[in-house]
Amino acid sequence: MRSISLPVSKSIANRILMLQAMHGDSLLEITPAMPEDCVILHRSLLQLQSESQTQRLDLGNCGTAMRFLTAYCAQLAGCDVILDGVERMHHRPIGQLVDALRTCGAQIDYMDQSGFPPLHIHGRELISPLSPTMQHPGITLIDPVSTQFVSALLLIGMEVESNHDSPYITMTRELIRRYAHGQRWTVDSIERDWSAAAFWYEYVALHGGEVRLEGLSPHSLQGDSVAARLFRRLGVDTYDENTGVRIARTHKTNRWPCVMNFAQCPDLYPPLAITCQMLHKPLWALGTQSLIYKESNRLQSVRQKRDHHDHRMAMALLAADMVCEHPECISKSYPQFIEQLCP
Repeated sequence: MRSISLPVSKSIANRILMLQAMHGDSLLEITPAMPEDCVILHRSLLQLQSESQTQRLDLGNCGTAMRFLTAYCAQLAGCDVILDGVERMHHRPIGQLVDALRTCGAQIDYMDQSGFPPLHIHGRELISPLSPTMQHPGITLIDPVSTQFVSALLLIGMEVESNHDSPYITMTRELIRRYAHGQRWTVDSIERDWSAAAFWYEYVALHGGEVRLEGLSPHSLQGDSVAARLFRRLGVDTYDENTGVRIARTHKTNRWPCVMNFAQCPDLYPPLAITCQMLHKPLWALGTQSLIYKESNRLQSVRQKRDHHDHRMAMALLAADMVCEHPECISKSYPQFIEQLCP
């Protein structure tokens, strides 16, 4: 049985990095196995701490860094920074977050198309407005395009009310609570990544056998731990063990259509959709609105069976023994995936 060492949860690691920066604490150590998204955020935070002149931060295709740093830089008095990235980043909306920050007094200018990066930010002290639906200062964010808009505001200490909740927002609030109560993390103490684990579920669903995934817990902060339940419908069972989980294809799946809602777990769409295609199992996918704003338009990418420089599409294709045009993009979240897949 193969044993796989998964990367740390980049969702958790990136939130920890932001909390450390907000409180002036030392940042997490960056190791070779860390997702590239964490490396980009870590590097950017160090630059902001060490340089005072106007600077331009290249965030690549890291949407998390763009959203979190937009809020962080807006409240960082004296900061003068341009946040930019690859061409795809120029098509990933950020207007709702900018508007919310502007209600707090933020000075943020669009350098090209309104509502999209790149952004020019002049940091200043922010004041939380009085929300019309609250009895205390706070921001109301209705139907956010990305739940990271809410998390970005929470991480800089703003109270936020939204009609949209998600496991990612719950994760942010819980990490803030734990940080306030004195918990601190090292790289080794961070949960392993359930989003990355989904590609091994896909692999087992399509190829059979058993795989042990080290460092995973079914009782996780991560919303993508729902992968265990969703892949159960595709023949893969999960067994909780002391230091991880064991997954195995234990039964065949029928040809009945599979109905899945991805509103709370959009990153699971590529591996689940590709698995259903390969098993000739119809998939009725609900809650897919946000998928067009990811590293690629994932609805289109799955239909075309092309990765379009999207790390999760690339891994989903490779796990199914399909052609991947840009395997280098996988380093964004799982640098060791190809090496582990083809030892």
